[in-house]
Amino acid sequence: MCCKDFLKLAWQFPEKAHSKTESTKVGNVPPLWGWLAQRQTELHPPTYKSITKIYQQSIALQLRLEIDPIVRLHADWLCDIDPEEQRLEALLKPLVNDDQFKIYNQVFDQFNFGLRIRAQLLSRIYPFEAFLTNGKQLIEPEVREVKKKEVTRKHGKSVVKFLPSDVKRVKRNRSRDGFKLRFMGTVLEQSGDKLVERGSGSALSRMNFWQYVITKIEINGRLPDNLIGKEIELYKETLKSKVDASGKQLLNGKHLQAKLGSKVANMLFRELSRAIANH
Repeated sequence: MCCKDFLKLAWQFPEKAHSKTESTKVGNVPPLWGWLAQRQTELHPPTYKSITKIYQQSIALQLRLEIDPIVRLHADWLCDIDPEEQRLEALLKPLVNDDQFKIYNQVFDQFNFGLRIRAQLLSRIYPFEAFLTNGKQLIEPEVREVKKKEVTRKHGKSVVKFLPSDVKRVKRNRSRDGFKLRFMGTVLEQSGDKLVERGSGSALSRMNFWQYVITKIEINGRLPDNLIGKEIELYKETLKSKVDASGKQLLNGKHLQAKLGSKVANMLFRELSRAIANH
């Protein structure tokens, strides 16, 4: 269901609008979607009766607010889609959990990655050794003009303006850069007289990574209770604490999410490097 459907449910059936619904048996439809789609015969009878009872006592019904037919239609579509997703996930799970990916899954467990993002990451970064040179990270020193840049958001895009620069000796981690470009990196492209920052790598992988940031990092209490989770949480709070002279938070929305995603990508590279080096 789309965001608009959830917003409608928030006032058409508020008691169930934010509840998690998923089938407990392969082949069954998710309870709430099945109830909204009026698929009574495809739901466990006690479940259908329970949701019906909650709705009959809902404040929305007392206020004569009926469930939008479009919401019911979209729920019906989800009931058709969900069994196919279950079938594909059942096929995907043994592939992702294959012994050859054991080290990767041990690292993924630390981040609390779900099945789909694991599959996407493995399809983009396996074998991890391909990013290394003779088993080590390729870090090259270089003398270059370090340009001071000013990044602004314009029409939903990051516009980069370079300021007078300094010449410095820097180190470039080519291995990490190549790793990030597979799913979460950015590249600068010329657009007229300006440079515009654009995403690189697999669009599907980026989408899964964004979903991880939105569902696991931005929502409090979703991160794993370990050192990885604490490091991400501390970084998030540090970013949110940055304010301008008026006290307004400097980073918001997609800009904040991009920073968090980049942090997780760097940490993932670090942990995979350690795990594979010690294997």
